[in-house]
Amino acid sequence: MKNTSISRIAALLTALATLFAVSCEKPVEDSLLEVSLKHTSVASGKSEQFVNIKCSGDWTLALVADEGEVDWAELSVTSGTGNKSNVKLKWQVNESEFSRELRIILDNGSKWTECSMVQMPSGQHPEDDPDVGPGSGGGSNQGSMDLTKTGWLELPAMDDPALGYYSHSFQMGGKTYRNYSFGWSQKDRVALWVAYPLCKLYTNGSAGRTNAWALDPLLGEDSAAPFGGYAGSYARGHQIPSADRQCCDDANEQTFYGTNMTPQLNAHNEGIWAELEGMVRGWANTSDTTYVVTGVTVSASSKKEEDSYGNSVTIPDAYFKAVLKYSKSSTLGTWNAAAFYLEHRAYSGNISKSHSMSIDELEEITGIDFFVNLPAKVGEEQAAKLEAADPASSSVWW
Repeated sequence: MKNTSISRIAALLTALATLFAVSCEKPVEDSLLEVSLKHTSVASGKSEQFVNIKCSGDWTLALVADEGEVDWAELSVTSGTGNKSNVKLKWQVNESEFSRELRIILDNGSKWTECSMVQMPSGQHPEDDPDVGPGSGGGSNQGSMDLTKTGWLELPAMDDPALGYYSHSFQMGGKTYRNYSFGWSQKDRVALWVAYPLCKLYTNGSAGRTNAWALDPLLGEDSAAPFGGYAGSYARGHQIPSADRQCCDDANEQTFYGTNMTPQLNAHNEGIWAELEGMVRGWANTSDTTYVVTGVTVSASSKKEEDSYGNSVTIPDAYFKAVLKYSKSSTLGTWNAAAFYLEHRAYSGNISKSHSMSIDELEEITGIDFFVNLPAKVGEEQAAKLEAADPASSSVWW
């Protein structure tokens, strides 16, 4: 940071002293000079997030606070040119009984703008976190809640006391939509399953791949840290793919939370697994709604890898998908179900019928009761038939 920039920032502190807004604001009207944060109120734990910068020329960044120097947070970059969305703001644990605030000052040499972030006191989480609670936010008991009571068809049974159960939602067009739910294994630092609805509403859009790698705000430091990736030949493998959430940035950014990642072999992630993901999107785009459960098995794995904070993460021994397709106009039946199970290794061929199985067969392998709300929707007898059906013999899938 140049001395002139520091002087400018110091001169602004008096004017800024009366600003206590939690959300980002622009003191100067200038559409080409903006700085913003996705989360403006954060939990007390150590974490990080991206700073979004819009500027048509050169700029400098600085952290300021009413009490003086900010020694509990830092920026990965303090100067640059043009728009940037990958500047990291990192902060340490707040061990005090009081909240603390910082402001990010963006200065282009002639004008400035700012946004702020408040970190909660020790042990506390933001009360208004929009990601908390199924569907529409609210609630602080995620981890123990039974999300199946919502009636969402994609959900498996939630009777494993070793897992925490969580759900993310997002805002689009003034409405709240559910994004995905997951069963989190803290000892493995991976979600054993991620469940989500899929249709054109989610895949049609221009959000693109945001690469907004972040700790999951629902778990804070207990989340896996996905920022630097994994060592060796392991990719940051999404369970709900980024391409399945193209409708808006908010939905896509949540797919980059550490709780949605697993250490996945590059050859597996970019090969047969990517092919299966594309097939599922194709089925969803020809249905009214397709309900998907993506997951991993870890019981036979003794391999570990470290995340970017040095936490031990279990490497899955296999990956699976359970798919329930609903189509009002289908001539082959309104409901269809299929499952796929792939060992975690490189494959030389493509997805074939040999990789598919019935839902019942996948339940035997994983011990998970999939689509627990289906009987209430179609009746016990029809649900049993769907889960027993062999997808290899159905033209719905091939």
